[in-house]
Amino acid sequence: MVMQKKYLLFWSLLGFVFLGGCASQVPEAVRQQTGEPLSVVQVQAAVEAARGKRVRWGGEILAVYNRERHTDVVVLRRGLFNDGEPRPDGGEAKRFVARIEGFLEPAEYAAQQRLTVVGTVTGLLNLPVGEYDYPHPVVRVENFHRWPKYEPPQEPLWYRDPFFCDPFWPGPYRYPYRPYCW
Repeated sequence: MVMQKKYLLFWSLLGFVFLGGCASQVPEAVRQQTGEPLSVVQVQAAVEAARGKRVRWGGEILAVYNRERHTDVVVLRRGLFNDGEPRPDGGEAKRFVARIEGFLEPAEYAAQQRLTVVGTVTGLLNLPVGEYDYPHPVVRVENFHRWPKYEPPQEPLWYRDPFFCDPFWPGPYRYPYRPYCW
């Protein structure tokens, strides 16, 4: 009886360890839709109306500028998946500045990495893009998460029809003449 309790305790603890490894490292504020459904274009058009509004934006990092007390991260905005992860393409593809308190290592936050931020709109910052002065909305960041490189989901093995190229399947197209075989 005592031996069974030891095994039960062991397997219970082992199960908790494995389930704890499945916990997400993404902050809850980033995963949940919070704030206003504002676009960068809306903020550029009416910055005073958008000032102080909370947003959740994400996209690709373009540049990192460390200042004396904060870091400005220039981000090319993309649409977000439900969990807050930036999509690999699409969206409005407009730039914004994520202002994060403290120092961020530019080597860790390199170009073409993906970032999601949650914060409030504080105004516009004109930065040059080529020879054009572009108004970037500034978001004072409360929470952020850097995402790993996007890997598209693999196609499940059962997705393809197993009889698609079957030479014995009845029909006008037999094996050597089937145009689409894997």
